[in-house]
Amino acid sequence: MSIARPALAAVPCLLVADVAQAARYYRDTLGFSEIEFLEDPPVALYVRRGSATLLLQATDRADASVAEVSPRRLAVHAWDALLLVDDVEALAADLKARGARITVGLGITPVSDHTLEVRDPWGNLLAFAGAPVGLLSHATDRARRLLPPPVMRRVRELRAAREERAPAQAVRDFCAALDGQKPFYMFFTKGLLHWVRQAAAQVPPDVTLALIGSDLPPDELEWLRQRLDRPVHNIALGVDDNTTWEFLFDAHQSDFGWLDIDCFVLNPALFAEMTRFEPGVAVNGMWTYDAVPGAPIACTHFAFINAEVLRDLRTQGDALSPTNYDWTGATISLLHPRTQCRVPTKRQRELLLRVLPEDPSGRPRPPGGSTFFDTLVAYQVGAYARGFRTEAVRPLAHRTQAGLSSAAQDSPVWQQDMSDEVVHVGAVSYYRRDFHSSPLRAMYLAAEYALIAAADGDLPDSYVKRADQLSAELSEHGLSADEGVTMLRDHLVHDRGLAEVTADRVLGRNS
Repeated sequence: MSIARPALAAVPCLLVADVAQAARYYRDTLGFSEIEFLEDPPVALYVRRGSATLLLQATDRADASVAEVSPRRLAVHAWDALLLVDDVEALAADLKARGARITVGLGITPVSDHTLEVRDPWGNLLAFAGAPVGLLSHATDRARRLLPPPVMRRVRELRAAREERAPAQAVRDFCAALDGQKPFYMFFTKGLLHWVRQAAAQVPPDVTLALIGSDLPPDELEWLRQRLDRPVHNIALGVDDNTTWEFLFDAHQSDFGWLDIDCFVLNPALFAEMTRFEPGVAVNGMWTYDAVPGAPIACTHFAFINAEVLRDLRTQGDALSPTNYDWTGATISLLHPRTQCRVPTKRQRELLLRVLPEDPSGRPRPPGGSTFFDTLVAYQVGAYARGFRTEAVRPLAHRTQAGLSSAAQDSPVWQQDMSDEVVHVGAVSYYRRDFHSSPLRAMYLAAEYALIAAADGDLPDSYVKRADQLSAELSEHGLSADEGVTMLRDHLVHDRGLAEVTADRVLGRNS
C-alpha cells in the first residue's frame, strides 16, 4: 500500500534496530495502521495514523542498544517526534488499551496543556499533543463560539450536579456513621494503594481514619476491606478531591479532617493537636502560607475543619465552597479530568476583596501568584473576611510559585518543609502528568518502588507489574531500583534534613 503524500510535509525520522519488529509495534501498540516498507529487504518504513506520518529507519547494527539508537546525552527528555491530535484524551485511552507505555501524561507543556509521551522499544520518545487552536478544528471550540461562557459553565454545572446527586447522598450516609468521631478522611483513586498502605500505617488505631476511594477496581476495594481495619467507602463515579471536599462539607455536622495519602504523620500526638480549636479558628493546618501578611492559609495535606464556623458562614449566605475558583470556570486537567473551577459570585468576589488585593481587572488576586484559588483557599479567605482565621499547628512553610520564583537560587529551595514529625511528598497521584526534570522524576519513581517493595507482595497482583515497570523506568535514568531508593533516602536525609530513622520509616524500611 502506498501512502499518499502532500506537496510539502515534514516527516519525523526515527531509528529502530529491527524494521519488522518496529512495524508490528507501531501497528499493534501505537495504532499506526498504514504501513509502507521501503526496499526489499526493507531498510525503512513509513507508518501513518490519521494525518501523521513517521519514517522508521534501520540502524546499521541489529544489536544496537537503546542508548545507541536514541541517544539522550544532550537532552534526556527531548522528543524525537511531535504529533498533533484533535482528541488527545481519546488517543490516550486507545494507547492504554493497546498496551503502550505512556511515560508522561496527560500533562502541560509549552506545546499544549494536553500532552502525553510514549517511549517505543528503541528509546524513541513520541509526544502526542492537543493541537493549538487554528491548527485543527475542535467541535468544542465551535460550541464555545455559539454559546456564551456563562451558559456553557451553567450547563456543565447542571450536568455535574445530576451525575453527583446519588454519590453525594452515599457519602452523606457514610459520614453519618462517623459523626462526632472527629474523623480524618483519606481520598484516593485507583493505583495508589501502596501510598494508602504506608500513610495509614502511621495513623494510631484510636484515630478515626476513613478511606474514600473513587472508581476503585474490585481487587483494590477487596484489598482495602481485608487488609485495613478502617471504614471504607468507594464513590462509584470517578471524581476528584475537590468534589469529595464538597461532598464532605455538605455531609458533616461535626468537625472533620483531611489527610493526603502521601502525608506521613510520624508523631501521633499531632492528631489530637489538630482537632483542638482555639476561639475564632476556622481551619487548623500543618502547612501554611500567607494570603496576605498576617492571614495564613492552610494547605489541605493535613487539615481539620471547624464545623461550627462552617455553619456560621453558611448562615451569613456567602460562604465559598472548598473547591477551586477562577474567573473563567477552567478545567485543570493536570490534576483530574473533573477538576473544574467555580466562578465566584458578585457577593463572594466582594467578600474576597476585603482581604486580597485587586488584579488589573478589579478582581481579587489569588494568593501566592497562582492563576486560580486552589482547594480550600477561597473558603479560608472568605472566613478570614468574616473574622475567622486559620491556625498553623506547626510552623511548616508551603512556598507558593511566587515565593519559589523570588527565592535565592544558590541552593535548592523546596516547596514544602519536612520534619521528623510529619512528611508530605506531594503530587503522587498526578506526577506522571507533569514534565519534571529528570532527577525529580527519578525520585518519584524511586518512592513508588520503595513503597511497593515494602509491601512485600501484600498488594494486588497488578502492583508486581507496576514495580517491574518502575524499575525499568529508573534504568532509563541510569539507576537500578536499589540505587534509586538509596538516592531518595540520601535526599531526605541530606537535602531535607530528616533523621535517618525518619527517612527509613517514610520509605517503609522499618514500619
